[in-house]
Amino acid sequence: MEMRETSDSDLLSSAVSTIPADTTSDRLRPIVETIENGTNKRNSPSPEPHPRPATPVAGSSVDRPLEYDGAYYTLSVTDTVELTLTKAEFRVEASEPRSDDATNAVEYETLSETDSAALRGALPPETGEREYESAHAYYDTQAMDASVLVPETEYDAIVRDGQRYPVELASTEEIQGYTYRYEAERVASTDDDFLTWLRSEYRFDLSGLSDDERAIVTEAIEESRYVGDEGDDGFRSLSERFLSQPALERDEETGDWFVRYDGSEYRAELRPPQAYQ
Repeated sequence: MEMRETSDSDLLSSAVSTIPADTTSDRLRPIVETIENGTNKRNSPSPEPHPRPATPVAGSSVDRPLEYDGAYYTLSVTDTVELTLTKAEFRVEASEPRSDDATNAVEYETLSETDSAALRGALPPETGEREYESAHAYYDTQAMDASVLVPETEYDAIVRDGQRYPVELASTEEIQGYTYRYEAERVASTDDDFLTWLRSEYRFDLSGLSDDERAIVTEAIEESRYVGDEGDDGFRSLSERFLSQPALERDEETGDWFVRYDGSEYRAELRPPQAYQ
């Protein structure tokens, strides 16, 4: 167990994940779309949602709240549906000169949401040793109905920023998948509002300790670290207090908590004895 006194600036820098407002990252784009639209539907073959929700849930793995364009948000999954998806693989080739007879092309801006998301990271393709770049996407029935690429490609090329890129539907495959519905909630509009929210949702008072528990906390503060052993009943009972509270971050074995102790605020990192059972 480690306990370090914290400040408002420390909390803002360490308890929040910042999402750039002008991001081009395919990994972050679903998060940005969820925040900007308030909701977002994503298809995935994984039973685990992505992006993982950022909500304070005691006793489970959580991600940090998100700062985007000066405001603060949490994400949640409101609906999960198990269904059959079509996995589509595309080949996108390097741009070729446009000509009057090359009419079988479609503007990227007119593509459906799933089609455009599938090709976004492949336009322009980063060709090198091979002459094309691969891309893929997962389609449910509704997405296929809106698509001009799946189940059959209606066009030979995509035009983006004035460049014409040949595109080919390389393969399709039906797989077991999941559709997730994400919701974004704005929890604060300023730094001060966020800190107030953070203290309301995450901070807990470490009070009413036994002598053994208080000795552990004192050592964790003064020495920056406390190390217990398997038979340390005080450490086990103290750990149970933390595990019953929302964590700023947590995985199966460790976590970070926000506590108030004797009038001061601390970030506490804990690996409880329970993690070794």
